[in-house]
Amino acid sequence: MDRNALPPFPLGGAAPQSALLDGAGLRLRPATADDLDFLRRLHAAWRMPELVFLPWTVAEKQAFADDQFQLQHRHVLQHFPHADFWIVTDRDACPIGRLYLDRAPAEWRLVDILLTRGAQGQGLGTRLIEWIQHEAGDRPIRLHVAVNNPRAHALYLRLGFADVPDADGMHRPMLWRSGTGHPRHPEDPEPSG
Repeated sequence: MDRNALPPFPLGGAAPQSALLDGAGLRLRPATADDLDFLRRLHAAWRMPELVFLPWTVAEKQAFADDQFQLQHRHVLQHFPHADFWIVTDRDACPIGRLYLDRAPAEWRLVDILLTRGAQGQGLGTRLIEWIQHEAGDRPIRLHVAVNNPRAHALYLRLGFADVPDADGMHRPMLWRSGTGHPRHPEDPEPSG
């Protein structure tokens, strides 16, 4: 893949850290052009199970996944130019995922969250989403989950997101509002009274 053919990530400031992320062994850092190969492989690992029954060669499947990654990369940068594009790493600074978050003043948008297969099923996605909810405060958070991803949909429901109308057949929109019952975090102030 030619990294130079893809538009660069916007320059990001210092990535936020918190006790909630530290406690889960997670770090965030701004994505750069040096991360594009990792992100391409991450995307391909997510897409390949969908392609298993297609009568294509391995090389054709890889080329398709690469093309889809490039289209997605361009789309996200074009439609969310002010978003934060973070690489999720473990304590050893090893990349384990991506988190794209648009923190607009009125409403936040969880553009994309994806972890490597080895990092899934350990509660790390839950911790990232809980951190986003904590940081959002009173701002609502909107996201779209693929209709063929029932595990992610169930996770978002468990974390207080609700389905909203206007599904497009491929994605289901969801919305979280403060006070919908997400668990209290160590960083939250103790309730008074």
